[in-house]
Amino acid sequence: MILMAKCNYEKQIYDMYEEEHNEKLKIENDYKFLKLSYNILNDDHKKLKNDFYEKVEKEVQKAINPFLFFMNYLIKQCDDYYNEVNRLKQENYDLKHNKDNTEDCKLDENKIEKNKDYIIDKLTNQVNKDSTNSSISTSKEMKHNKEKNGANTYNHREKSSKTTGGQFNHEGKTLTKKIMEEKIESNNIEIREIIHNIKGNSNESDIVKYRVGCEFKVYVEKHIFKHVEKCDEVLPKEFYSDVTYCNDIRALIVILGNYFSLPYNKIKEFLRDISNGIIDISEGTIDNIYSEFSEKTADTINNITKNLLNGTYQHTDETTTTENGKDSYYRGYANAENVLYKYHNHKGDTPIKEDDILNNFIGTIIADHDVGVFKYGTNTQECIVHYGRYCNELKQNIPNIFWPMAVYNLLLKFERNRKIISKFGRKEFTEEEIEIMENEFDDILEIAKVETENITSKYWKEKSAKLLKRSIKYKSTMLFYIHDFTVPYDNNFIERALRMIKGKTKVSGRFRSYTGGVRFGIIMSIIKTAILRKMSPIECIKDIFSGKVLFV
Repeated sequence: MILMAKCNYEKQIYDMYEEEHNEKLKIENDYKFLKLSYNILNDDHKKLKNDFYEKVEKEVQKAINPFLFFMNYLIKQCDDYYNEVNRLKQENYDLKHNKDNTEDCKLDENKIEKNKDYIIDKLTNQVNKDSTNSSISTSKEMKHNKEKNGANTYNHREKSSKTTGGQFNHEGKTLTKKIMEEKIESNNIEIREIIHNIKGNSNESDIVKYRVGCEFKVYVEKHIFKHVEKCDEVLPKEFYSDVTYCNDIRALIVILGNYFSLPYNKIKEFLRDISNGIIDISEGTIDNIYSEFSEKTADTINNITKNLLNGTYQHTDETTTTENGKDSYYRGYANAENVLYKYHNHKGDTPIKEDDILNNFIGTIIADHDVGVFKYGTNTQECIVHYGRYCNELKQNIPNIFWPMAVYNLLLKFERNRKIISKFGRKEFTEEEIEIMENEFDDILEIAKVETENITSKYWKEKSAKLLKRSIKYKSTMLFYIHDFTVPYDNNFIERALRMIKGKTKVSGRFRSYTGGVRFGIIMSIIKTAILRKMSPIECIKDIFSGKVLFV
Protein backbone atom coordinates (compact mmCIF):
# COMPACT_ATOMS: atom_id res chain seq x y z
CA MET A 1 0.00 0.00 0.00
CA ILE A 2 2.79 2.37 0.91
CA LEU A 3 4.59 1.50 -2.34
CA MET A 4 1.40 2.06 -4.37
CA ALA A 5 0.76 5.42 -2.70
CA LYS A 6 4.32 6.45 -3.44
CA CYS A 7 3.93 5.46 -7.09
CA ASN A 8 0.66 7.45 -7.33
CA TYR A 9 2.31 10.45 -5.74
CA GLU A 10 5.28 10.29 -8.13
CA LYS A 11 2.87 9.93 -11.08
CA GLN A 12 0.96 13.01 -9.92
CA ILE A 13 4.23 14.94 -9.62
CA TYR A 14 5.26 13.78 -13.10
CA ASP A 15 1.88 14.73 -14.54
CA MET A 16 2.10 18.16 -12.93
CA TYR A 17 5.61 18.61 -14.27
CA GLU A 18 4.56 17.48 -17.74
CA GLU A 19 1.58 19.82 -17.66
CA GLU A 20 3.76 22.70 -16.56
CA HIS A 21 6.33 21.81 -19.24
CA ASN A 22 3.66 21.75 -21.93
CA GLU A 23 2.30 25.07 -20.71
CA LYS A 24 5.81 26.50 -20.89
CA LEU A 25 6.24 25.20 -24.44
CA LYS A 26 2.88 26.71 -25.37
CA ILE A 27 3.90 30.08 -23.91
CA GLU A 28 7.21 29.94 -25.77
CA ASN A 29 5.44 29.14 -29.03
CA ASP A 30 2.94 31.94 -28.41
CA TYR A 31 5.83 34.29 -27.70
CA LYS A 32 7.59 33.29 -30.92
CA PHE A 33 4.35 33.76 -32.86
CA LEU A 34 3.72 37.17 -31.28
CA LYS A 35 7.30 38.20 -31.94
CA LEU A 36 6.97 37.12 -35.58
CA SER A 37 3.65 38.96 -35.86
CA TYR A 38 5.23 42.03 -34.34
CA ASN A 39 8.09 41.92 -36.84
CA ILE A 40 5.64 41.52 -39.72
CA LEU A 41 3.46 44.37 -38.47
CA ASN A 42 6.54 46.50 -37.89
CA ASP A 43 7.71 45.85 -41.46
CA ASP A 44 4.19 46.61 -42.76
CA HIS A 45 4.15 49.81 -40.72
CA LYS A 46 7.50 50.87 -42.18
CA LYS A 47 6.30 50.03 -45.71
CA LEU A 48 3.02 51.90 -45.24
CA LYS A 49 4.91 54.85 -43.80
CA ASN A 50 7.31 54.89 -46.76
CA ASP A 51 4.43 54.49 -49.24
CA PHE A 52 2.55 57.33 -47.53
CA TYR A 53 5.52 59.70 -47.73
CA GLU A 54 6.18 58.61 -51.30
CA LYS A 55 2.55 59.26 -52.32
CA VAL A 56 2.55 62.63 -50.55
CA GLU A 57 5.77 63.57 -52.32
CA LYS A 58 4.35 62.49 -55.69
CA GLU A 59 1.15 64.46 -55.18
CA VAL A 60 3.10 67.53 -54.11
CA GLN A 61 5.40 67.18 -57.11
CA LYS A 62 2.42 66.72 -59.42
CA ALA A 63 0.84 69.87 -58.03
CA ILE A 64 3.92 72.07 -58.33
CA ASN A 65 5.54 70.57 -61.45
CA PRO A 66 3.66 72.76 -64.02
CA PHE A 67 4.60 75.91 -62.09
CA LEU A 68 8.21 74.77 -61.54
CA PHE A 69 8.52 73.85 -65.21
CA PHE A 70 7.35 77.31 -66.22
CA MET A 71 9.58 79.07 -63.69
CA ASN A 72 12.60 76.95 -64.62
CA TYR A 73 11.97 77.78 -68.24
CA LEU A 74 11.97 81.52 -67.49
CA ILE A 75 15.04 81.19 -65.25
CA LYS A 76 16.86 79.32 -67.99
CA GLN A 77 15.91 81.98 -70.52
CA CYS A 78 17.17 84.70 -68.16
CA ASP A 79 20.39 82.78 -67.48
CA ASP A 80 20.97 82.35 -71.20
CA TYR A 81 20.35 86.05 -71.68
CA TYR A 82 22.78 87.12 -68.94
CA ASN A 83 25.39 84.63 -70.12
CA GLU A 84 25.11 86.00 -73.63
CA VAL A 85 25.32 89.59 -72.36
CA ASN A 86 28.39 88.77 -70.25
CA ARG A 87 30.01 87.04 -73.18
CA LEU A 88 29.41 90.00 -75.43
CA LYS A 89 30.61 92.40 -72.72
CA GLN A 90 33.81 90.39 -72.41
CA GLU A 91 34.29 90.50 -76.16
CA ASN A 92 33.61 94.22 -76.08
CA TYR A 93 36.17 94.70 -73.30
CA ASP A 94 38.77 92.72 -75.21
CA LEU A 95 38.12 94.65 -78.39
CA LYS A 96 38.32 98.02 -76.61
CA HIS A 97 41.88 97.17 -75.59
CA ASN A 98 42.81 96.50 -79.17
CA LYS A 99 43.42 99.80 -80.97
CA ASP A 100 43.12 98.19 -84.39
CA ASN A 101 39.50 97.08 -83.80
CA THR A 102 37.69 100.24 -82.59
CA GLU A 103 34.99 99.97 -85.27
CA ASP A 104 34.28 96.37 -84.32
CA CYS A 105 33.84 97.51 -80.71
CA LYS A 106 31.05 99.88 -81.71
CA LEU A 107 29.34 97.16 -83.73
CA ASP A 108 29.42 94.74 -80.80
CA GLU A 109 27.96 97.37 -78.45
CA ASN A 110 25.01 97.70 -80.83
CA LYS A 111 24.76 93.92 -81.03
CA ILE A 112 24.49 93.67 -77.23
CA GLU A 113 21.73 96.26 -77.12
CA LYS A 114 19.74 94.66 -79.94
CA ASN A 115 20.08 91.20 -78.47
CA LYS A 116 18.84 92.45 -75.11
CA ASP A 117 15.63 93.87 -76.62
CA TYR A 118 15.05 90.69 -78.62
CA ILE A 119 15.25 88.43 -75.56
CA ILE A 120 13.10 90.78 -73.47
CA ASP A 121 10.38 90.69 -76.15
CA LYS A 122 10.65 86.92 -76.39
CA LEU A 123 10.32 86.37 -72.63
CA THR A 124 7.48 88.89 -72.37
CA ASN A 125 5.61 87.01 -75.08
CA GLN A 126 6.11 83.71 -73.23
CA VAL A 127 4.65 85.20 -70.05
CA ASN A 128 1.68 86.75 -71.88
CA LYS A 129 0.64 83.62 -73.77
CA ASP A 130 -2.87 82.36 -73.02
CA SER A 131 -5.71 80.55 -74.78
CA THR A 132 -6.60 83.60 -76.92
CA ASN A 133 -3.21 83.95 -78.63
CA SER A 134 -1.70 80.44 -78.59
CA SER A 135 -2.53 76.75 -78.40
CA ILE A 136 -2.49 76.78 -74.58
CA SER A 137 -5.77 75.52 -73.13
CA THR A 138 -7.60 77.61 -70.54
CA SER A 139 -6.88 75.00 -67.86
CA LYS A 140 -3.12 75.43 -68.33
CA GLU A 141 -2.99 79.20 -68.28
CA MET A 142 -0.53 80.54 -65.69
CA LYS A 143 -2.38 83.79 -65.14
CA HIS A 144 -6.00 84.37 -64.19
CA ASN A 145 -7.89 87.23 -62.64
CA LYS A 146 -7.57 87.27 -58.87
CA GLU A 147 -11.29 87.93 -58.58
CA LYS A 148 -12.85 85.13 -60.57
CA ASN A 149 -16.44 85.62 -61.69
CA GLY A 150 -17.21 82.17 -63.05
CA ALA A 151 -16.67 80.50 -66.40
CA ASN A 152 -17.21 83.66 -68.47
CA THR A 153 -14.11 85.34 -67.01
CA TYR A 154 -12.10 82.12 -67.09
CA ASN A 155 -12.81 81.58 -70.79
CA HIS A 156 -12.28 85.24 -71.75
CA ARG A 157 -15.96 85.79 -72.53
CA GLU A 158 -17.69 88.98 -71.51
CA LYS A 159 -20.26 88.66 -68.75
CA SER A 160 -23.77 89.27 -70.07
CA SER A 161 -26.79 90.67 -68.28
CA LYS A 162 -28.86 87.55 -69.03
CA THR A 163 -30.24 85.53 -66.15
CA THR A 164 -29.41 81.87 -65.62
CA GLY A 165 -31.60 79.39 -67.53
CA GLY A 166 -33.92 79.83 -70.50
CA GLN A 167 -34.22 83.21 -72.20
CA PHE A 168 -37.28 85.14 -73.37
CA ASN A 169 -38.74 83.90 -76.70
CA HIS A 170 -36.45 80.84 -76.69
CA GLU A 171 -38.01 77.42 -77.17
CA GLY A 172 -38.33 75.84 -73.75
CA LYS A 173 -37.09 72.38 -72.74
CA THR A 174 -39.56 71.86 -69.86
CA LEU A 175 -41.22 68.43 -69.74
CA THR A 176 -44.88 69.42 -70.27
CA LYS A 177 -48.01 67.37 -69.67
CA LYS A 178 -48.53 66.96 -73.43
CA ILE A 179 -44.99 65.68 -73.98
CA MET A 180 -45.33 63.30 -71.01
CA GLU A 181 -48.59 61.86 -72.35
CA GLU A 182 -46.94 61.29 -75.75
CA LYS A 183 -44.05 59.50 -74.05
CA ILE A 184 -46.48 57.35 -72.03
CA GLU A 185 -48.30 56.31 -75.20
CA SER A 186 -45.25 55.73 -77.40
CA ASN A 187 -43.20 53.88 -74.77
CA ASN A 188 -46.06 52.00 -73.07
CA ILE A 189 -45.02 53.38 -69.67
CA GLU A 190 -46.75 51.98 -66.59
CA ILE A 191 -49.17 54.48 -64.99
CA ARG A 192 -49.85 54.35 -61.26
CA GLU A 193 -52.91 56.46 -60.49
CA ILE A 194 -53.03 58.08 -57.05
CA ILE A 195 -56.23 59.91 -56.07
CA HIS A 196 -56.04 63.02 -53.85
CA ASN A 197 -58.80 65.11 -52.31
CA ILE A 198 -58.34 68.88 -52.30
CA LYS A 199 -60.60 71.75 -51.37
CA GLY A 200 -62.83 72.99 -54.20
CA ASN A 201 -66.16 72.73 -56.04
CA SER A 202 -66.98 69.07 -56.78
CA ASN A 203 -68.33 70.08 -60.24
CA GLU A 204 -64.94 71.39 -61.36
CA SER A 205 -62.75 69.27 -63.65
CA ASP A 206 -60.09 67.08 -62.05
CA ILE A 207 -56.55 68.46 -61.95
CA VAL A 208 -54.07 66.00 -63.46
CA LYS A 209 -50.37 66.19 -62.65
CA TYR A 210 -47.58 63.73 -63.42
CA ARG A 211 -44.63 62.62 -61.29
CA VAL A 212 -41.94 60.63 -63.12
CA GLY A 213 -40.00 57.94 -61.26
CA CYS A 214 -37.97 54.81 -61.81
CA GLU A 215 -37.04 51.79 -59.75
CA PHE A 216 -33.97 49.59 -59.67
CA LYS A 217 -35.15 46.05 -59.10
CA VAL A 218 -32.68 43.20 -58.68
CA TYR A 219 -33.58 39.87 -60.27
CA VAL A 220 -31.67 36.63 -60.67
CA GLU A 221 -31.85 34.25 -63.63
CA LYS A 222 -31.25 30.64 -62.71
CA HIS A 223 -29.82 28.91 -65.80
CA ILE A 224 -30.00 25.12 -65.66
CA PHE A 225 -27.91 23.22 -68.22
CA LYS A 226 -29.08 19.62 -68.55
CA HIS A 227 -26.85 16.96 -70.02
CA VAL A 228 -28.29 15.41 -73.18
CA GLU A 229 -26.33 12.78 -75.07
CA LYS A 230 -27.58 13.73 -78.53
CA CYS A 231 -26.83 17.45 -78.31
CA ASP A 232 -24.02 19.48 -79.91
CA GLU A 233 -24.33 22.47 -77.60
CA VAL A 234 -21.65 23.08 -74.96
CA LEU A 235 -21.56 25.31 -71.90
CA PRO A 236 -21.29 28.94 -73.18
CA LYS A 237 -18.15 30.80 -72.22
CA GLU A 238 -20.13 33.50 -70.41
CA PHE A 239 -21.30 30.86 -67.90
CA TYR A 240 -17.86 29.55 -66.99
CA SER A 241 -18.19 31.51 -63.74
CA ASP A 242 -20.88 30.43 -61.28
CA VAL A 243 -22.29 33.95 -61.10
CA THR A 244 -22.31 36.43 -64.00
CA TYR A 245 -24.00 39.79 -64.67
CA CYS A 246 -26.62 40.71 -67.27
CA ASN A 247 -25.87 43.02 -70.18
CA ASP A 248 -27.78 45.91 -68.54
CA ILE A 249 -25.42 45.92 -65.56
CA ARG A 250 -22.32 45.40 -67.71
CA ALA A 251 -23.33 48.24 -70.05
CA LEU A 252 -23.93 50.51 -67.05
CA ILE A 253 -20.47 49.65 -65.70
CA VAL A 254 -18.80 50.42 -69.06
CA ILE A 255 -20.46 53.82 -69.43
CA LEU A 256 -19.92 54.84 -65.79
CA GLY A 257 -16.23 53.93 -65.82
CA ASN A 258 -15.36 55.45 -69.19
CA TYR A 259 -17.78 58.16 -70.31
CA PHE A 260 -18.33 59.39 -66.74
CA SER A 261 -14.76 58.53 -65.60
CA LEU A 262 -15.81 56.87 -62.33
CA PRO A 263 -13.05 54.79 -60.68
CA TYR A 264 -13.59 51.09 -59.94
CA ASN A 265 -14.32 51.60 -56.24
CA LYS A 266 -17.00 54.25 -56.95
CA ILE A 267 -18.75 51.95 -59.45
CA LYS A 268 -18.61 49.15 -56.88
CA GLU A 269 -20.15 51.41 -54.19
CA PHE A 270 -22.84 52.73 -56.55
CA LEU A 271 -24.05 49.27 -57.58
CA ARG A 272 -23.98 48.06 -53.97
CA ASP A 273 -26.02 51.07 -52.79
CA ILE A 274 -28.75 50.96 -55.46
CA SER A 275 -29.14 47.18 -55.02
CA ASN A 276 -29.31 47.31 -51.20
CA GLY A 277 -26.05 45.41 -50.94
CA ILE A 278 -27.04 42.52 -53.24
CA ILE A 279 -24.68 43.43 -56.11
CA ASP A 280 -21.21 43.47 -54.59
CA ILE A 281 -19.05 43.28 -57.68
CA SER A 282 -15.26 43.04 -57.44
CA GLU A 283 -12.90 45.51 -59.07
CA GLY A 284 -11.28 42.64 -60.98
CA THR A 285 -14.65 41.76 -62.52
CA ILE A 286 -15.15 45.39 -63.59
CA ASP A 287 -11.78 45.29 -65.36
CA ASN A 288 -12.71 42.00 -67.04
CA ILE A 289 -15.99 43.54 -68.26
CA TYR A 290 -14.03 46.40 -69.89
CA SER A 291 -11.71 43.91 -71.58
CA GLU A 292 -14.57 41.69 -72.78
CA PHE A 293 -16.40 44.67 -74.26
CA SER A 294 -13.32 46.04 -76.07
CA GLU A 295 -12.68 42.59 -77.58
CA LYS A 296 -16.26 42.35 -78.87
CA THR A 297 -16.05 45.76 -80.61
CA ALA A 298 -13.55 44.67 -83.29
CA ASP A 299 -16.07 44.51 -86.18
CA THR A 300 -17.87 47.68 -85.04
CA ILE A 301 -14.56 49.60 -84.86
CA ASN A 302 -13.80 48.37 -88.39
CA ASN A 303 -17.13 49.84 -89.50
CA ILE A 304 -16.28 53.20 -87.93
CA THR A 305 -12.93 53.12 -89.75
CA LYS A 306 -14.62 52.33 -93.08
CA ASN A 307 -17.14 55.13 -92.53
CA LEU A 308 -14.28 57.58 -91.95
CA LEU A 309 -12.42 56.41 -95.06
CA ASN A 310 -15.59 56.64 -97.18
CA GLY A 311 -16.41 60.18 -96.01
CA THR A 312 -15.78 63.31 -98.06
CA TYR A 313 -13.87 65.03 -95.26
CA GLN A 314 -12.22 64.11 -91.99
CA HIS A 315 -11.11 66.01 -88.88
CA THR A 316 -7.89 65.00 -87.13
CA ASP A 317 -5.90 66.24 -84.15
CA GLU A 318 -4.01 64.85 -81.17
CA THR A 319 -3.81 65.49 -77.43
CA THR A 320 -1.49 64.41 -74.65
CA THR A 321 -2.19 62.21 -71.64
CA THR A 322 0.01 60.22 -69.23
CA GLU A 323 0.97 56.58 -68.86
CA ASN A 324 2.89 55.76 -65.67
CA GLY A 325 4.47 59.21 -65.50
CA LYS A 326 5.42 59.35 -69.19
CA ASP A 327 3.68 61.35 -71.91
CA SER A 328 1.40 59.42 -74.23
CA TYR A 329 -0.97 60.59 -76.94
CA TYR A 330 -4.40 60.13 -78.49
CA ARG A 331 -4.95 60.97 -82.14
CA GLY A 332 -8.59 61.50 -83.05
CA TYR A 333 -10.25 61.01 -86.43
CA ALA A 334 -13.82 62.21 -86.96
CA ASN A 335 -16.55 63.32 -89.31
CA ALA A 336 -20.17 64.29 -88.65
CA GLU A 337 -21.24 60.77 -87.56
CA ASN A 338 -18.08 58.92 -86.55
CA VAL A 339 -15.25 59.35 -84.03
CA LEU A 340 -12.21 57.11 -83.64
CA TYR A 341 -9.53 57.44 -80.93
CA LYS A 342 -6.11 55.85 -81.41
CA TYR A 343 -3.65 55.58 -78.51
CA HIS A 344 0.14 55.93 -78.93
CA ASN A 345 3.26 56.34 -76.82
CA HIS A 346 4.84 58.83 -79.24
CA LYS A 347 4.01 61.60 -81.70
CA GLY A 348 4.99 62.03 -85.33
CA ASP A 349 4.32 60.45 -88.69
CA THR A 350 4.92 56.85 -87.55
CA PRO A 351 1.73 56.62 -85.42
CA ILE A 352 -0.31 58.07 -88.31
CA LYS A 353 0.98 55.31 -90.58
CA GLU A 354 0.33 52.72 -87.87
CA ASP A 355 -3.31 53.87 -87.66
CA ASP A 356 -3.58 53.34 -91.43
CA ILE A 357 -6.36 55.91 -91.84
CA LEU A 358 -5.03 59.19 -93.25
CA ASN A 359 -2.66 57.43 -95.64
CA ASN A 360 -5.67 55.59 -97.18
CA PHE A 361 -8.07 58.52 -97.14
CA ILE A 362 -9.25 60.15 -100.36
CA GLY A 363 -10.91 63.43 -99.40
CA THR A 364 -10.38 66.67 -97.48
CA ILE A 365 -8.47 66.61 -94.21
CA ILE A 366 -9.29 69.34 -91.66
CA ALA A 367 -6.47 69.96 -89.19
CA ASP A 368 -4.48 72.58 -87.34
CA HIS A 369 -1.31 73.87 -88.98
CA ASP A 370 0.39 70.45 -89.01
CA VAL A 371 2.53 70.17 -92.13
CA GLY A 372 3.04 66.46 -91.45
CA VAL A 373 -0.71 65.92 -91.99
CA PHE A 374 -0.97 68.12 -95.08
CA LYS A 375 0.62 65.45 -97.30
CA TYR A 376 -2.34 63.09 -96.76
CA GLY A 377 -5.75 63.23 -98.43
CA THR A 378 -6.59 64.99 -101.69
CA ASN A 379 -7.18 68.42 -100.09
CA THR A 380 -6.51 70.14 -96.76
CA GLN A 381 -8.45 72.76 -94.83
CA GLU A 382 -6.45 74.48 -92.09
CA CYS A 383 -8.34 75.45 -88.93
CA ILE A 384 -9.14 79.17 -89.26
CA VAL A 385 -9.89 79.57 -85.54
CA HIS A 386 -6.47 78.17 -84.68
CA TYR A 387 -4.87 80.55 -87.20
CA GLY A 388 -6.74 83.44 -85.56
CA ARG A 389 -4.93 82.88 -82.25
CA TYR A 390 -1.60 83.71 -83.86
CA CYS A 391 -3.15 86.79 -85.47
CA ASN A 392 -4.39 87.85 -82.05
CA GLU A 393 -0.91 87.32 -80.59
CA LEU A 394 0.57 89.84 -83.06
CA LYS A 395 -2.25 92.32 -82.50
CA GLN A 396 -1.76 92.23 -78.69
CA ASN A 397 1.99 92.82 -78.84
CA ILE A 398 2.70 95.03 -81.85
CA PRO A 399 1.37 98.63 -81.68
CA ASN A 400 -0.66 99.97 -84.63
CA ILE A 401 -0.48 96.77 -86.69
CA PHE A 402 -3.42 96.21 -89.05
CA TRP A 403 -2.94 93.10 -91.12
CA PRO A 404 -3.23 90.12 -88.68
CA MET A 405 -6.78 90.85 -87.49
CA ALA A 406 -7.77 92.16 -90.93
CA VAL A 407 -6.95 88.84 -92.58
CA TYR A 408 -8.58 86.85 -89.74
CA ASN A 409 -11.78 88.93 -89.89
CA LEU A 410 -11.79 88.50 -93.66
CA LEU A 411 -11.67 84.71 -93.27
CA LEU A 412 -14.55 84.87 -90.78
CA LYS A 413 -16.50 87.06 -93.23
CA PHE A 414 -16.08 84.41 -95.94
CA GLU A 415 -17.62 81.86 -93.57
CA ARG A 416 -20.56 84.19 -92.80
CA ASN A 417 -21.13 84.75 -96.53
CA ARG A 418 -21.06 81.00 -97.09
CA LYS A 419 -23.77 80.50 -94.45
CA ILE A 420 -25.92 83.33 -95.83
CA ILE A 421 -26.02 82.11 -99.42
CA SER A 422 -26.54 78.52 -98.21
CA LYS A 423 -29.81 79.64 -96.62
CA PHE A 424 -30.98 80.72 -100.09
CA GLY A 425 -30.27 77.31 -101.58
CA ARG A 426 -26.90 77.99 -103.17
CA LYS A 427 -24.25 75.30 -102.71
CA GLU A 428 -21.17 77.14 -103.98
CA PHE A 429 -19.64 80.50 -104.81
CA THR A 430 -19.28 81.47 -108.43
CA GLU A 431 -15.80 81.64 -109.98
CA GLU A 432 -16.03 85.44 -110.05
CA GLU A 433 -16.93 85.58 -106.34
CA ILE A 434 -14.03 83.27 -105.46
CA GLU A 435 -11.63 85.42 -107.47
CA ILE A 436 -12.81 88.56 -105.64
CA MET A 437 -12.35 86.87 -102.24
CA GLU A 438 -8.87 85.61 -103.10
CA ASN A 439 -7.89 89.08 -104.31
CA GLU A 440 -9.10 90.57 -101.00
CA PHE A 441 -6.92 88.07 -99.19
CA ASP A 442 -3.90 88.92 -101.36
CA ASP A 443 -4.41 92.67 -100.91
CA ILE A 444 -4.19 92.36 -97.12
CA LEU A 445 -1.02 90.27 -97.42
CA GLU A 446 0.53 93.05 -99.55
CA ILE A 447 -0.21 95.48 -96.71
CA ALA A 448 1.29 92.91 -94.34
CA LYS A 449 4.62 93.03 -96.17
CA VAL A 450 4.88 96.80 -95.65
CA GLU A 451 3.77 96.67 -92.02
CA THR A 452 6.21 93.85 -91.25
CA GLU A 453 9.13 95.84 -92.65
CA ASN A 454 8.25 98.78 -90.41
CA ILE A 455 8.18 96.80 -87.14
CA THR A 456 11.00 98.04 -84.89
CA SER A 457 11.26 95.03 -82.58
CA LYS A 458 13.45 92.36 -84.12
CA TYR A 459 11.61 89.57 -82.31
CA TRP A 460 8.12 90.69 -83.36
CA LYS A 461 9.32 91.43 -86.86
CA GLU A 462 10.41 87.81 -87.12
CA LYS A 463 7.07 86.61 -85.73
CA SER A 464 5.07 88.74 -88.17
CA ALA A 465 7.25 87.66 -91.09
CA LYS A 466 6.84 84.01 -90.14
CA LEU A 467 3.02 84.23 -90.05
CA LEU A 468 3.01 86.22 -93.28
CA LYS A 469 5.19 83.62 -95.03
CA ARG A 470 2.89 80.87 -93.77
CA SER A 471 -0.20 82.76 -95.00
CA ILE A 472 1.27 83.07 -98.48
CA LYS A 473 2.62 79.54 -98.75
CA TYR A 474 -0.49 77.80 -97.38
CA LYS A 475 -3.09 80.07 -98.92
CA SER A 476 -4.80 77.11 -100.64
CA THR A 477 -5.20 75.20 -97.35
CA MET A 478 -6.63 78.28 -95.63
CA LEU A 479 -9.16 79.10 -98.37
CA PHE A 480 -10.29 75.64 -99.44
CA TYR A 481 -13.60 76.02 -97.57
CA ILE A 482 -14.77 78.73 -99.99
CA HIS A 483 -14.42 76.17 -102.81
CA ASP A 484 -16.33 73.37 -101.02
CA PHE A 485 -19.33 74.22 -98.83
CA THR A 486 -19.44 70.74 -97.29
CA VAL A 487 -16.10 71.30 -95.54
CA PRO A 488 -16.08 72.98 -92.07
CA TYR A 489 -13.79 75.98 -91.80
CA ASP A 490 -12.45 75.04 -88.35
CA ASN A 491 -11.22 71.97 -86.48
CA ASN A 492 -13.24 72.61 -83.31
CA PHE A 493 -15.25 69.42 -83.84
CA ILE A 494 -12.33 67.09 -83.11
CA GLU A 495 -10.98 69.40 -80.39
CA ARG A 496 -14.30 69.04 -78.54
CA ALA A 497 -14.21 65.29 -79.09
CA LEU A 498 -10.70 65.10 -77.61
CA ARG A 499 -11.51 67.31 -74.61
CA MET A 500 -12.84 64.38 -72.57
CA ILE A 501 -9.33 62.84 -72.68
CA LYS A 502 -8.14 65.73 -70.48
CA GLY A 503 -11.04 65.17 -68.11
CA LYS A 504 -10.22 61.47 -67.88
CA THR A 505 -6.53 62.24 -67.22
CA LYS A 506 -7.40 64.74 -64.47
CA VAL A 507 -9.76 62.29 -62.75
CA SER A 508 -7.62 59.15 -62.94
CA GLY A 509 -4.24 60.90 -63.02
CA ARG A 510 -2.82 58.55 -65.61
CA PHE A 511 -3.23 55.28 -67.47
CA ARG A 512 -1.50 52.35 -65.80
CA SER A 513 -0.70 50.47 -69.00
CA TYR A 514 -0.64 50.75 -72.78
CA THR A 515 -3.48 48.19 -72.93
CA GLY A 516 -5.64 50.40 -70.69
CA GLY A 517 -5.07 53.42 -72.95
CA VAL A 518 -5.97 51.46 -76.09
CA ARG A 519 -9.06 49.99 -74.41
CA PHE A 520 -10.32 53.42 -73.28
CA GLY A 521 -9.93 54.76 -76.84
CA ILE A 522 -11.96 51.84 -78.25
CA ILE A 523 -14.77 52.21 -75.71
CA MET A 524 -15.03 55.98 -76.15
CA SER A 525 -15.06 55.57 -79.96
CA ILE A 526 -18.24 53.49 -79.60
CA ILE A 527 -19.88 55.85 -77.10
CA LYS A 528 -19.06 59.08 -78.98
CA THR A 529 -20.12 57.64 -82.35
CA ALA A 530 -23.44 56.53 -80.82
CA ILE A 531 -24.01 60.06 -79.44
CA LEU A 532 -23.25 61.64 -82.84
CA ARG A 533 -25.79 59.34 -84.47
CA LYS A 534 -28.39 60.23 -81.77
CA MET A 535 -28.40 56.62 -80.56
CA SER A 536 -28.46 55.51 -76.94
CA PRO A 537 -24.86 54.70 -75.93
CA ILE A 538 -26.00 52.26 -73.25
CA GLU A 539 -28.22 50.40 -75.73
CA CYS A 540 -25.34 50.24 -78.22
CA ILE A 541 -23.07 48.78 -75.53
CA LYS A 542 -25.72 46.16 -74.67
CA ASP A 543 -26.05 45.24 -78.36
CA ILE A 544 -22.30 44.73 -78.69
CA PHE A 545 -22.27 42.55 -75.57
CA SER A 546 -25.02 40.51 -77.27
CA GLY A 547 -22.78 39.96 -80.31
CA LYS A 548 -24.26 42.56 -82.67
CA VAL A 549 -22.17 44.66 -85.07
CA LEU A 550 -23.11 48.36 -85.24
CA PHE A 551 -22.64 51.42 -87.48
CA VAL A 552 -22.72 49.46 -90.75
